[in-house]
Formats: sequence, C-alpha cells, structure tokens
Amino acid sequence: MKKEEDILIAKIHELSGFESEFIQSSQRILEAGNQKLFVLDLFSGAVNNRAISLINGFVNLAESNNYLCAIPLIRMQLDNGLRFFASTLVEDSNDFFNHYQNGKAIRDYKDVNGKKMTDSYLAKQLESYFPGIRDLYKETSGHIHLSSNHLHATTNAKKDRKIEMRIGNYDIYSMDSKLDFVSTMTEVSKLVLIVVEQWKHEKIRLSKLYEKNNSVK
Repeated sequence: MKKEEDILIAKIHELSGFESEFIQSSQRILEAGNQKLFVLDLFSGAVNNRAISLINGFVNLAESNNYLCAIPLIRMQLDNGLRFFASTLVEDSNDFFNHYQNGKAIRDYKDVNGKKMTDSYLAKQLESYFPGIRDLYKETSGHIHLSSNHLHATTNAKKDRKIEMRIGNYDIYSMDSKLDFVSTMTEVSKLVLIVVEQWKHEKIRLSKLYEKNNSVK
C-alpha cells in the first residue's frame, strides 16, 4: 500500500506541474504570427487560465482525499477542450467569439454543417481525434449532476439486508480508482493543451496569408 501511495503522490505532483505548461502555451500563442492579435488569442487565454484553476482545485482536493468533489473537475476540464474545439468547427471564428463574449451559450451556435454545438455533439466530433472521449464525457457527466454515483457514496447494502448510511464520509474509492482519476485528469489536461495549441499553427498560417495579401497591394 505504501508503494501505491507514493505513486499516487507522484502522479498528483506531476499534474500540478501542468500549470507551467498552460502558461507557456499562452505565451507561444501570443508570440506566434509576429505577435498579431486575434480574437481566438483571447479565447485560448480564457481556456488556459481556467484549465490552471481546475488543475489546482483538483490537486488540492486530491491531497485532502476528497475525490468525490474532485472528479467533477475532470468533466469541467474536458469542457475546456470541447468548447475550444468548437471554434475549429465554425465558419466565422470572429462571429463565434462575439457570440461567446456576449454570454450566449455555445450549444446554441451552429457549426459549418448547421449543427448546434451541444456538448454531446462536440464530444462526438472530437471522438474521431481522441477515441474514448464520448465514453469519458458520459461517465464524468454522471458526477456533475446528482446521480447514482452519489447514492453509492452514501449507502452500503449489508448481507443481513440492512442498509448502512454514511454522511460526511467521502473516502469511498480504492487506491486503484484514485490513481485512475488523477491519470485521467492529467490526460484530459494534455488534450486541452493539444486542442488549444492547434490555434497557434492556424494563427501562423493566417498571419502569413495576411502579410502576403498586404504585400501584393
């Protein structure tokens, strides 16, 4: 058990180190394309900043052994990846950003195929790039809203047909489960980085196209 605890501590420490990865990501994006500023630079900054907050929150909860509260943050981190991925599916990213900036729901915005970009739709589209995302989306969504997951955290059926109820006890997960939760949060955080970094490459392409068009004039 001691060895597994050491592994868990090491994994949590690894996850906490991702804060610097997101900071460096934003720096790379802002410097890309001769430092021209696009609206998606602002969007990517919001995503990266939220990703850092979620990681720090998850780490704090994991260190206090409160995985019941930490698990929903995995779904929220996945939400970061899904929402930024949405910006790659639209016809006009500026219009999309204005929609988002004005506080309107992304799920009400349509992609290039005229489909509303609900979370489930985005998860389906992202599945082709990251197999397993749809299952992860469904599984972690069950921890956001009150569900059977929370019932199992409270009640325990005994062999003598008695029901044990535990209130205030949230240490219900095995060590293997805790290791899996931390690893999943790490992998989802990597996914967010990958999705956001795609904008850097697109920004470079757009900046070169902009410079080429201006030079022709």
